[in-house]
Amino acid sequence: MDEGFSKVIDWIESFLCAPNSDVGRSGDVCPFAKTAMLKKSIEFFRNHSESVMCLSRDIEMHMEEFQRSGGIYDIYQCRIIVPTRLNEVVSAVEYVQKRLKPAFVERHMMIGQFFQGCEVPGLWNNMFRPLQAPIPLIAIRNMVPTDIAFLYGEESHVRVYLEKFGKRGAIALRQFEMTMEANK
Repeated sequence: MDEGFSKVIDWIESFLCAPNSDVGRSGDVCPFAKTAMLKKSIEFFRNHSESVMCLSRDIEMHMEEFQRSGGIYDIYQCRIIVPTRLNEVVSAVEYVQKRLKPAFVERHMMIGQFFQGCEVPGLWNNMFRPLQAPIPLIAIRNMVPTDIAFLYGEESHVRVYLEKFGKRGAIALRQFEMTMEANK
């Protein structure tokens, strides 16, 4: 395995799969990562796109393939895509994630951006920055009930979320709103 993927695997094992007092709750930073690693459910891909639009098209192809392969039925299945040839890779990763998020959500999937300096706050602690990875990457995975925090505030995303999770989603939404209100 090359150095880039080795760094990502080390980061997953030492950061995502470990408790961190800054998270704001007990347990590992990512409650799914350890099981995903044990099940070998994380697939790693290099992306050799030389433009943002090519990266975007490639990520759309990953989305479609992930859906066709049955990945949307396994909460531990994940793809990590590492762009290797872009000059402005961080801005490309941010742009592609923002551009494609609605399409992913419509398919009950999530797309995340990870890179050094990523300022997206943690779900339980606004001062925690869990999306800071050693190299820029895009992760795609199945939507899970705790994703309401990533979807809240965008009516169409919440609608899709509630369609997918029904009563369980409505309960999670109420709990999330109560937590937000309590933290004001």
